[in-house]
Amino acid sequence: MKPNGNSQNLMHRRDVLRSLVGVGSLGAMGPLDVLAAAGSPATKMPVASAKNLVVVVNMLGYNRHTFHPKGDDLDKSPLLARLKGHYNDLTVFRNIMQPEIDRGHNGGRGILTCNKNQLNGPFISLDQLASEHLQQTTRYKSVHIGNKTIVWNKDSRAVPTLHEAGPEAIYNHLFGQTPTEQLAEKLQSVRAMRQSLPQKSRAAYVASMDEHERALATDLEWARKPIPEVPFDTKLHLTDHHGRGVMDPFSQHLEMIKLAIRHNRGQVFVASPPFVDKTDYGVQLGYHALGHRAHESTDIYKDMLDLEQHFMDCLFGFMTSLKTDGLLNDTIILFMGAFSSPGGHSREYLPTILAGGGFKHQGLIECKEGDTTRYPLSHLYVSILNQMGIDLNNFSGHQGNLNRLIT
Repeated sequence: MKPNGNSQNLMHRRDVLRSLVGVGSLGAMGPLDVLAAAGSPATKMPVASAKNLVVVVNMLGYNRHTFHPKGDDLDKSPLLARLKGHYNDLTVFRNIMQPEIDRGHNGGRGILTCNKNQLNGPFISLDQLASEHLQQTTRYKSVHIGNKTIVWNKDSRAVPTLHEAGPEAIYNHLFGQTPTEQLAEKLQSVRAMRQSLPQKSRAAYVASMDEHERALATDLEWARKPIPEVPFDTKLHLTDHHGRGVMDPFSQHLEMIKLAIRHNRGQVFVASPPFVDKTDYGVQLGYHALGHRAHESTDIYKDMLDLEQHFMDCLFGFMTSLKTDGLLNDTIILFMGAFSSPGGHSREYLPTILAGGGFKHQGLIECKEGDTTRYPLSHLYVSILNQMGIDLNNFSGHQGNLNRLIT
């Protein structure tokens, strides 16, 4: 039987929607999800923010015996003391936590959403929520170089990451040429689809189509802009023996983020320390195994401390580099560990440092009073969003902020 005109139109619309999957906010949505979302109420107009956001999450956390200082003296923490010279540029949130985030490995998926189970959404991570509320004033609004289980879109679906793609792939994503033909074809398809919709059903689609047409048009505009020349040696590794020096993978990631900020290639970033292999760092075990076995001997404990101090040194170098370039006050850095005990996988608190971003930094803020949580993680997230010009007073259903303390 020959299909009638209505069925042909329906098939055409589905084909176009399928072609949109993977672009912008449709990246993790299927065609039927888009249709269902078409009638959702419009969000506030995006804001232009001068602030960048860099979220760094170490999924194995930091040792509770070495992260928090005794008393209020940051020098008495063998980890935080590595940041000396930037004490005025940061705030440590001692004993900050979020009751909804469970212990165990799987609970780590809620570190940026403040929820238990991302597969029971709709939960969205801090970085993606910020991106949704921002105008696109850089090549990418958000760049995900972090662990694959911590960044979630508004439908509680994992956002693809470049974390294990290697420095060359990350560099090419940030500073390479984007093919424009496919973007142009998708934009034309959206515009054609708008015209093909039956008049009586057009109103149900128009808000969704407007949003995705604008996103595609902006993406295409940025893809057509001249690409800055940004020299960077992606071949510098810890095992490099070619006389050019070495640069460890985590420092490479942070330096590329700094360069992307400087050259308007991204505004919101998520990163995680690359997988730590014992052959790269001269320790006897991988980081995960060190966390589980640090209690067995002083040598293993020292290896774990050395690695954690190295991560702090990377943060220090990143902050110094941003400050040297005049970018630190405009860049909010959230530096976190997903566990308070890497070996026990506990979350009695979440090791958390806020740096840069123009905040009124306090050095150290105690977030608990006895057994009561005074300042949960969600309140910090709201203050970060507010500092970016995003007018919200709740995160993932949790009301409140820390503005009176740090802004």
